[in-house]
Amino acid sequence: MPREVGDRPIADSKRPPRSASAIARSLKKKRCTASRPSRVRPTLTNMKLNGKKVLIVIPPTQFRDEEFFEPRKILQDEGATIVVASIAARACRGMKGGTAQADISIADAKADDYAGLVLCGGSSVPEFFWNDKKLQELVTSMATAGKIIAAICLSTVVLAKAKLLAGREATVYFLPEAIQELKDAGAKYVKKTLLIHNNIILAEGPPDSQRFGQAIRAALAG
Repeated sequence: MPREVGDRPIADSKRPPRSASAIARSLKKKRCTASRPSRVRPTLTNMKLNGKKVLIVIPPTQFRDEEFFEPRKILQDEGATIVVASIAARACRGMKGGTAQADISIADAKADDYAGLVLCGGSSVPEFFWNDKKLQELVTSMATAGKIIAAICLSTVVLAKAKLLAGREATVYFLPEAIQELKDAGAKYVKKTLLIHNNIILAEGPPDSQRFGQAIRAALAG
């Protein structure tokens, strides 16, 4: 029987040693417990974008999933209200199978209602957005008002066609036709993953989705 000091038992010296695998499991459990950060529950006071509404525009089909979902999450986590627009209020499908519901049509979106505008990319962007006059008008109105305008992948061409990139460096997903569109609009194409021109944010493609979202968050919070 083990001896006791107060309420704590003293282990019997004949107790067999733990196996190496048991010790490893114990150490792993301790490391996980020690390294687990305390979670801070978001509140209205620590959400930098609380009260700000952002319009995210996606094509109805073949939008690039990560270019939509990653920035949206980053902005929502900071308290922003997200409204999704497309060619119509409808269900939209991504290139990787993700789905999103467009709340309104581009034609019904009003610049005064939003603090920022985000244009997502995808293989169908040239078909649906490059020559969309309503979208170009919306982009121009928001830029004139000094609001945040962000575009990624093939959607940076929309900003070029709206005459926002003339004389500026611009990036786009590496597609010869897209690069030519930038040049035709007076932009200087550069192969960079992220560019920021005051209130205009440009990103090259899918791998840059998280940095793109972070740049938008910083601009809206500034």
